[in-house]
Amino acid sequence: MSEPGSKPRGASARGCARIALAPALASCVVLLAAGCAARKTSPPTGHNSFGQGTRYIQKAVRSSNEGVIILPSKRAENLFDLQRLNEIAQALRPPAAACFVNRAIETMKRGKRDGEDAYVDVPEGQVKIRTRLSPDGEVLRTEVLDTGFKDPEIEPCIMEAIQSRKWIKNRSGVVQYLDVIYWVSLGDGAEDRSPQAKAELRRQQAVAAIRGKGCLERRVGAGTYPVEGLNLVDREGNTLVSRVEPNSLPQKVQECLSVVLRDIQMPRAPNSFVRPVSPRVEYTVATDGTVSFADERWINLILMEEKAAREDRLAEIDRGLGIARPEETPETTTPEPEGASEPAEAGPSSEPASEPAQDPGQAGIKLKLGGHRRSEAPR
Repeated sequence: MSEPGSKPRGASARGCARIALAPALASCVVLLAAGCAARKTSPPTGHNSFGQGTRYIQKAVRSSNEGVIILPSKRAENLFDLQRLNEIAQALRPPAAACFVNRAIETMKRGKRDGEDAYVDVPEGQVKIRTRLSPDGEVLRTEVLDTGFKDPEIEPCIMEAIQSRKWIKNRSGVVQYLDVIYWVSLGDGAEDRSPQAKAELRRQQAVAAIRGKGCLERRVGAGTYPVEGLNLVDREGNTLVSRVEPNSLPQKVQECLSVVLRDIQMPRAPNSFVRPVSPRVEYTVATDGTVSFADERWINLILMEEKAAREDRLAEIDRGLGIARPEETPETTTPEPEGASEPAEAGPSSEPASEPAQDPGQAGIKLKLGGHRRSEAPR
């Protein structure tokens, strides 16, 4: 039975977990404070409201970018082990976050909000789902009591995650209900707007662009091809999912570039949840098929400097350990034995002159040629 003013919706059988989130994303802190992003002064973005929210829930939502809270009914408060309910709430966070991430990579795009550049069409919001359980802990039914999600895909996905969980038995012997509250928002992305983060993104996208040259070689004609992507990054800086925005390149080339851009890594931001970054690369294909990009010379100089710095550090470590490097080893000569006679003057010899060395190929000798290992572009 739903609460007054609510509009129950049936559960959907649509699948939701198309990716497995990184372990670090699943291990944000406990459900009450959910310290994924301790921003106590700024509420989550988006149109989020609860018609029957409590101060406890509102405080939790303001203190983090995502979380799950499970509230038993008044009648069932003493029938469930609250510690076990907390564990189930934590276990629901990864699949619920997967619902958000999988949908966000499809819908999000660059746009304007209040006259400023921002990401729009983010599937963020809050939802309160009533879950009815049998005495054995089986989910009998789920229904949406209140929601702030505008995206139609999120609620069915979360309900499926709830239904797939193994819940706990209750001691009443009759059907009981719990309210599952889930909220998620993108956050303000301040950690990726610093000069250091922007410089690292430029470096990362240039390194990825080196590998991406192979996606275009012998596949496209001469011209200039701007490429823009979208990466959703976790708090450790690893890309969870990525895509390439539609452009004039063939579909196979776009798919190849999407895989390449997925290797982009950003600096760690322990107080974040999911962070969007938009790498941009402009490729130029010459008439002879040569592929280049705007930052190619810059990144090659950077990589050469980094390599030289690494070699200097290794040399310093070797000197500290008393290890002579090959270029520092003095040349040695073999001492001549005592009493060795001076070489005799060259004169006519009774031995015939040796024949010139024969070419191995003409002599029918087969050489075992070792293949050269193909060098990879620096990552």
